[in-house]
Amino acid sequence: MSDPFASARSKIERAKKHIAELQTIISALPQAYTATVEINPDGGNEVLKHDLSNRDELLENIALVIGDTVHNFHCALDHAWMATLTELLPSSINGQTKFPIRQTRDSVKAALGGIKVDTAVPRLFDFIIRDIKPYEGGDEFIWIIHCLDIDDKHRLLLPIFEFASIQGIEVENEHGKIKQGATWGTPQKPPYYVPIPLGWHFKKKGKVSISVLFEEGDLLQFTDTIDMLWTFQIKTWNTVQLLADFVITELGRRTMNP
Repeated sequence: MSDPFASARSKIERAKKHIAELQTIISALPQAYTATVEINPDGGNEVLKHDLSNRDELLENIALVIGDTVHNFHCALDHAWMATLTELLPSSINGQTKFPIRQTRDSVKAALGGIKVDTAVPRLFDFIIRDIKPYEGGDEFIWIIHCLDIDDKHRLLLPIFEFASIQGIEVENEHGKIKQGATWGTPQKPPYYVPIPLGWHFKKKGKVSISVLFEEGDLLQFTDTIDMLWTFQIKTWNTVQLLADFVITELGRRTMNP
């Protein structure tokens, strides 16, 4: 027998490919920076400069991949809900059938009641309200996936990736002694400047180390983007599996009690 939840799982697998693509983009970011040593016109000392000329293009590309990833997670939930209704209450399906995510618990109850889930499959009604909790203040990650997917239809989901530091710097002081160092992390936009005292010279310019962070609401503010998406993946996969398990159990009940 074919798996009615196969398309939901396929959407999650597609999202995982987008996450892998994003990891590749982020891993390549340090190589996109150019490092030069300039002379301070005021003091004559050397100043190391790391710059990223195509920052806006990279930022847009990251935002597009994040948006595609979130959309696939949301679609996976929609497909899982469609599969659930197909198996348990096919008469409720219409052109507007989507996973019942609403802002409040009462709104979710009303949406389920509108398609007779409360009376036709009361155990499913209770399961969605009690265990899945697809509303703000219930399962926050399902709610965030929903909100981000809506936002992405109107604007790019822009993370910030300027939390950066420069690692592996080596300088030679006025006595010829080599010193190694790094900079503190900073949220400022590039270019990044590292001045050294007069008479010192840069031997190694180091490399930029970047954390790509996401800034959206209190729960996700300054969250690592990849970690955030993997959390979404786990939440979406678990929700799909919960629905699939519920359907199996409910169909088993019907077989035992026709």
